[in-house]
Amino acid sequence: MLMYRQLLQPKTVAEAYEMALKFKTAPFLAGGCWIGLGKWRWPSVIDMSGLGLDYIREEDDYYAIGAMATQGDVERFAPFQTYAKGLLVKAVHPILGVQFRNMATMGGSVAARFGFSDILPALLALEAEVMLHQNGVMPLSEYMNIKEKDVLVEIRVPKKVTAVAIHTLRKSTSDFPFLTGSIRKDETGYHIYIGCRPAAVREAVKAGKLLSAKGITALEEAMATAADEIAFQTNSHASADYRAAMTKVLVKRLVQEVEQWR
Repeated sequence: MLMYRQLLQPKTVAEAYEMALKFKTAPFLAGGCWIGLGKWRWPSVIDMSGLGLDYIREEDDYYAIGAMATQGDVERFAPFQTYAKGLLVKAVHPILGVQFRNMATMGGSVAARFGFSDILPALLALEAEVMLHQNGVMPLSEYMNIKEKDVLVEIRVPKKVTAVAIHTLRKSTSDFPFLTGSIRKDETGYHIYIGCRPAAVREAVKAGKLLSAKGITALEEAMATAADEIAFQTNSHASADYRAAMTKVLVKRLVQEVEQWR
């Protein structure tokens, strides 16, 4: 249950940023799907619903997804049905149920950098960018490591798409994944991302460079390299050893799919 003593309702993004600096422990309230878990009573929360960020629009070179646009909005946005072979729709569709996806926001999912996220691997493969109030536009890969407090305004996915694929492993439909992955093959080579470790998604750099240098003939070696270079942990969904073993399977499926990209 979501419990708080004070609800802060900024009218602008700048005001939300000032509130975040002043009320240092106050979280941003977006869809509210995860913040309500547990029994913690927040002293203050910053409500993002009045900032006009619930949009998805098409620009010349990219699609802009406002931070308050929901996963359901992404699923229903007509251009995303065919964009990158429906990659974003494929990423959000397995997430719990329709009601949940109509509440959970894209900005909340990205800003929280959840380890179990289905969305982050897809966005990383697409070379998405984020626009922040204070720090401006930066690659999502850079934002994944930023510690400075800021307000996520929108997510930008480029219209130009190279060969990409995503895959998740879960025990049953709509369950939380115990391993997620994505891949991009472009002019720089292969880029492989592994998530739900259960920590946040990370790039398997060595495995990607190996495939880029040796090609598909090095697939078995790349599978083992990815499982070795990524750090895994154990939780209620899967053990670290099982995640490492299944990473080999995940990488194989991703590479095979991206090789069939047309």
